[in-house]
Amino acid sequence: MDDDAAPTEPGPARKRIEVMRFISIPLLGALLFSSGSSAAVSSSPLCAGKGKHEICLLSFGDLWGAREQYSGKLVRINGYLVSGRGRLVLYPGRDFFVFQQGAGGIAIEVDQDTLNAARGRMKTLEDVRDWDYASSCPVTVLGTYYAKPSGDFATLGTLVSDGTGLMVSSVDAPCSLPEAVTPLP
Repeated sequence: MDDDAAPTEPGPARKRIEVMRFISIPLLGALLFSSGSSAAVSSSPLCAGKGKHEICLLSFGDLWGAREQYSGKLVRINGYLVSGRGRLVLYPGRDFFVFQQGAGGIAIEVDQDTLNAARGRMKTLEDVRDWDYASSCPVTVLGTYYAKPSGDFATLGTLVSDGTGLMVSSVDAPCSLPEAVTPLP
């Protein structure tokens, strides 16, 4: 074959693959949201215990589907933690945070000493307006969830926690070793 030959158009098989890929992404997204919301509305196998000892292990999809169902409950959730404007906000992931420009997170309310200790385990953000620090790895937060939005960025609600309920890896530690954030004495 001559190297100077003009490239040919993709064949019919390649075009079918491209069309299927174009159609499958929205369909998979719709399927994810529909199955996630129906699972969150039904009696959730994600919660264990009774009364004030009940704890729910949640994902952001559970909260998107039925956040009122978990309001006032003790929950555990994982995500990407950022700090700015004097508060901590949790997002499903870094890409979500960047794409949504900070909107759609969960406010994490802790005392000032715990906030400072958490920031000590986070990396400094460069060139991200209004945000100073971010977790290097996913974090785990345990606290009482409230569905009411809290400000412009924490539109998914608020999680009130103490230092033992906030698990953040140190900046130089492997991601698999998160530790409770406890304020320094």
